[in-house]
This record gives sequence, C-alpha cells and structure tokens, in this order.
Amino acid sequence: MTKDTLIGKGLFRVDAVEKVCGMAEYTSDLDFFGVLEADILASPHAYARIRSIDVSRALALEGVVAVVTGNDIPGLYGPVVQDRPVLAQSVVRFTGEPVAAVAAMSKEIARQALDLIEVEYEPLKPVFKPEEAMAPSAPVLHEGLMGYEKEATAFPVAGTNICSHFKIRKGDVEKGFGESDYVLEETYEVPRNHHACLETYAVIAQFEREGTLHLWTSNQSPYVLQRALASLFKLPWNKVRITIPTLGGGFGSKIYPSLEPMVVALAKKAGNRPVRLVLDREHDFGRITNHGCTVRIKTGVRKDGTILARQLLTYWDTGAYADCGPLVARNSGFTSAGPYRIDNVRIDAYCVYTNRPVATAFRGYGIPHVTWAYECHLNRIAHELGIDPVEIRLKNVIRDGDISHTGEKMVAVGMKACLEQVAKAAGWEPGQKPAAIDLGDGRFRSLGVACSWKGTMRHYATSATVRILEEGSVEVNCSNVDMGQGSSTIYAQIVAEELGVPIEHIEVRHPDTFMTPYDRTTSASRGTFHGGTAVMQAAKDAWQQLAAYAAKVLNCHPEDVRSENGFIIDPETGKKYSFEEIINKAVMGGIDIIGHGNSVMEGGTGLDRETGQGANPTSFWMYAAQIVDLEVDTRTGQTRVHKIFAASDVGRAINETNCVQQVHGGVTMGLGIALSEELRFGSEGEILNSNLHDYKIQTCMDVPGIEAIIVEVPHPLGPYGAKGLGEAPVGPMAPAVAHAVARAAGLWIKKLPITPGRILETIRKGNT
Repeated sequence: MTKDTLIGKGLFRVDAVEKVCGMAEYTSDLDFFGVLEADILASPHAYARIRSIDVSRALALEGVVAVVTGNDIPGLYGPVVQDRPVLAQSVVRFTGEPVAAVAAMSKEIARQALDLIEVEYEPLKPVFKPEEAMAPSAPVLHEGLMGYEKEATAFPVAGTNICSHFKIRKGDVEKGFGESDYVLEETYEVPRNHHACLETYAVIAQFEREGTLHLWTSNQSPYVLQRALASLFKLPWNKVRITIPTLGGGFGSKIYPSLEPMVVALAKKAGNRPVRLVLDREHDFGRITNHGCTVRIKTGVRKDGTILARQLLTYWDTGAYADCGPLVARNSGFTSAGPYRIDNVRIDAYCVYTNRPVATAFRGYGIPHVTWAYECHLNRIAHELGIDPVEIRLKNVIRDGDISHTGEKMVAVGMKACLEQVAKAAGWEPGQKPAAIDLGDGRFRSLGVACSWKGTMRHYATSATVRILEEGSVEVNCSNVDMGQGSSTIYAQIVAEELGVPIEHIEVRHPDTFMTPYDRTTSASRGTFHGGTAVMQAAKDAWQQLAAYAAKVLNCHPEDVRSENGFIIDPETGKKYSFEEIINKAVMGGIDIIGHGNSVMEGGTGLDRETGQGANPTSFWMYAAQIVDLEVDTRTGQTRVHKIFAASDVGRAINETNCVQQVHGGVTMGLGIALSEELRFGSEGEILNSNLHDYKIQTCMDVPGIEAIIVEVPHPLGPYGAKGLGEAPVGPMAPAVAHAVARAAGLWIKKLPITPGRILETIRKGNT
C-alpha cells in the first residue's frame, strides 16, 4: 500500500455537501404514515406534592390517542443514580418537570389536551443553591437516596442532598501552606449555561409488528439508550433498536436518556402507530442545562512562584436529579488542581440536589468551571508576586514522567509546548510581562493568558467494522455519532489511508444498534482516539484479508501486495486491478471481506473513594493554552476582543482543517461563556431567558480573529499518535479574558459572565 498519504491533510468533510444543500435528514425531518404528535404537561412549581391528576377530559378530546402519567410508568432511571421517574410520581422537584404527556393526531390537538388535564399541587418550599441545600435545615429532596440503584462512581451522603462527594488526598496540604511564603484564598462562581444546539431534541418511537421497539432520536449514546429502555420497559436488548439520523449538535446535552422513555410510553399505548416529539426552543432550554458551580480555592506558593499546596472545595448544582452530576464532580475533581506539579493537594467536590432543572454534561464535563477558578487564581498570585504569568506556568507545568494528583504517570504531555507556542504566536516573551496600553478616554488594552488540561476516562470500549463491497466501495460501521465534530471524515480518511482507496468510495454509516457495533458513548472527546483506533484496526484487518486473497490471484506474497487510488497493483508486472475485480472474485468464491477492530484500554483503574488515587484512570489527556488581546472601556464596561491565539495539543492532526475548526468552535463557545452566556431564573426556578434572543450566544459578528495553533505531541496508543481535541479549547478562554481585563484595568472579576454591568459593578465596589 501507499502509506501516509492522507494523514494530516485538510480534506473536506464527507458530509459537507448534504448538509449545505439541505439533503441531510435530521430526526424531525423523518415522516411516517399515521405519525402521532406528542406534547408534555410541565410542572409550574419548583417543588410540590402532586395531590391528584385527572386526565379524563383530555382523553375524551377528539383526536387524542394516548395520555400517560407517572402512574403508567413506575420505574426510575438515570445514568449514574437511578433517581428519576419518567413522569413525576407524587412529587415535582423542578419547574418544567414533565407531569403528563399526550399523543394526538396533531400538535394543536395535543396542546389542547394538555389544557384539559387537571393537576392538584401542594407547593413546598424549594431550595435553589447547593450550599443552602447542604444546610441541616434544608428539605431532603430524595429521602430514598441511599436505596436507589447506582453506579460505583456515585458517593452519596445519607440523610443529605449530597448525591456524591468526590475526594482527592495527596500529601499534606496544611504542611504545604505552612511552608509557603504566600497563601491566597478566593471564591469563584460559574452560572448555569445552555448548550444551544442548532437542533432541538427530537424523538420518534414505534412498536413494530414483530414487537420490536424502534426509536429514531437525537441522542449521542445509542447503546446506553438501548439498555436503559430495555431495563425500564422490561424488554430484551434484541427487541430495542436505536437509530441515530443526522444530529445537529450535542455538546453533552444528548448523551444520556432524556425524553425517550416518555415517548416510548406513549407509543406503547398507541399500538403500532409511531409517536413523534420535537421540542420547541423554549422547552429545549428547560429540558437540560449545564451545572452551576462555586469553587473555593486556596493555594500556597514560594516567593519564586513554586506551588507547594492547593485546596479546592467545589459545589455542583446538579438540579432535581443526579443525571451525570457525580461523574462531572469526579472528572472535574481530579483535574481541578490544574496542570501543575503540586505535592500537596486536597479536593472535595460536592454534587448537590437542588430544585433547579436537571443539569448534565457540557462540553468539557466540568473542566471549564474549575479552569476558570484555578487559572484566574494563578494569575492573581503571579500579579501579587510580581512574576510573569507565562513564566509561573512554565515553572510549575506538569511534564512527561510526572505523577499526577491522582497517582497516574503522565505520558505525551503537551502542556509546555502549548504554552511556549501560544506565547510565541502572540509575541509574549516569557518573563517580560507585556505592559497594558492606555488608549485614552478610559480605554485600556492588554493580553491575558490561561491554560487547561482534560483527561478522558479509559474504561469504555469501542468497536468498528470495515466491509469492502462488490463494486469496490467501502462501508464503515461504528456507533460514534457525528454531530458536527467531523468524526465521519476522520474515519473515512483513516480507511482511505489504510486501504489505498479514494475517500469518495467510502461511506460511514449512521449508528444503528441493529447494524453498527458497540460504542459506549460519543462524548469526552474520545471519537478520534478510541473510535479512530477501532476503525484503523478494522481497516488493517480488512486489508490483510484482501491482500491474502489478492496474493492468490496475483501469485505473490501478501506482504508484496499494494494498493493505490482504488487499484490493486501486481508487484511483478505493475498491472492494476480494480478493487471491484478482486472483490467480485472473492465474493463469488464465498469470501466476504469484513475487517473488525476495537479499542479497549487494558489495565485501567478506578479512583479510590477516600483518596482519589488510581494508577491508570485515563486513556489520554488533552492540553490547551490561549492568549487574548482585549480592550476594555472603563466608562461603559464594554469589552472588545481584538484577537485570540489558541494552541491545542492534538497528538497528531489526522485532518488539519478539522482540527482548526474544532479549535475555533471551542474558543467561540468559551468566549460566550466568558462574556455573555448566563441562564437567569425566576422565583419558582423557572428560566427567564429561554430563547436565543435573550440568551446571548456569540454570533459571527461577535467573534474576533482566531489563530489556531496545532501542537503535535504524539500519544503512543492513539491512531497515528492522535489524541482527542473537541473539549480542550473551551476551558482557557474565560480566565484568559478575565486576565486581560485585570491587566488592562486592574479589575479582578470572580463571577461569570464578564458583562459590561459586572465590570461597572466591580469598578463601583472598588474591587481592584
């Protein structure tokens, strides 16, 4: 084969044309004969007992086919703690919690039916903040917490609203503080944000004639969903089929089962008729958010900037149900001391129930929250000590061979390279501390810096198959969901490289649990590292089979067979044979060429419940460093970002263009979190800005020039050395922006977002 001809090239995305031309089919585009439209009755209260529900008038409405309440679906579900009913049972725990659902001949009839459902509530006193929910006087929202089924990664505290308490204990922090020349203690806050996917959540469910439950849904984890539904509805796995059409963005909001059980319950009552639920934007806002978080951080350093000890307390607002909150507390917890060599670390991460909407994964899985705290904190320390902020990072940054805060020996560490390359691109010479520029009229301009790391847990398996079809085309089967991140292009590029066929001849199929092999989940930036490894192995296996058969046809050794641009080349004569010629002969001889591959990280360990220590909890780490060139107007509070320099370690860039696009996407999301995005809540815990007019995401008019710097520190286990990428660029942006504001105007802001109002408030309070 011709080797290494495609890896690293910025090829166009394989799905670009169908998306640009409107040919891609999303779940809401699918149409079925006789489909029923569903809608949801939501609770108007943040916390209340349900005294009674009467659905008789709704059922009597012409055109209504099915109505379900919590009494129809008695089980509980949840990815970590099984604490959530499909529909509220006896109590509602957040404003917007589904209480009943209707399937009708049209959406309009379904909405009319909702108005006819009579619910009697007894309001209770809600609790909205984690630290209030942890108080002894707070109402216990889940009295049955200790009896719920749960994963080993949840560490609940009996008799409280703490659904998980994750700890790290390394060294002696008090001794470290005692030996420090300077100790700083601060508190940082991150509000709840919304994922703002282009596609809102959509589900279609149908019980087919042979008794198979078939779902088409915008979900990131088809096999997780399959097993959850099988358990909840007492079905064998082979009777639950999950198909994922084109998915329009996820960012963590579609990883776990959400509305699917409710739609399945309606479909069960509707006989063989399909039931469709497509959320409007307002209800999609209320369905799920990310976690709000408060971080209390304390660090001790020598006067030369060496970090001796760090302690963090993090309080995660997981909302009314745990969802993945315990995992967010854990995964962010073991990174929350930052990418630095620190001998003495103490972390306590509390995942706490409140009467807010349910919180779930968000791009970065909690790492942007803790990065906001530890990077702003380090910048303040550098300022107080008079040390250049790039220099203090290079002094303390973790390196190859170091032992992490959880006991892991680090390999392929790209943090130092990211810092050095981003500083060079921005013209920031370590040790020089570029001065702020006074532009006059109360306007100041300066640079800000921050960095971040993120580890991906290792215990999830991924499988793939590569089949060479009779006409010479290639079919790639895997259950990774391409929701815009470009994984289908990466897989096609890998297969084209390994088989020596044009990328146009390769089709990457949509996930389908009856057709594509197992993959635990599309999350944690694992698509290239794990999915790419499985696809590469499958392609190599397919090539070995093809080469073995072609060697018989060509009368040569298999290792002498090579391919190029879709042709097998005779090593003796140089004559070219199309894949179609060779494969047809193989098929006629009863040989079907299907390569199999998988990615399973052996030797993985969990993290000890009391110490957070474990030798191999991750499969790989991602690293990013960013510098922001920003101007702030102290008269109006307005900020203007002139340019962003963003370095990310990708291990090996399989598709350079895709890497640059991922960096741009992550930086843009991080910029929104930094400057404008915040969910606002009313007195009943209702979201007040549940639309894209009032919830301010960055538009193309807001985003400045971004210089993406692709750093390559190859990982020994990744495909061609590649790592993950998608989440890492989000984290450094907010602290880099805050640092630029601090260096320009002397304003040390500790709560996101950094709006004009917050800047003016900081000036008024004299917090400089």
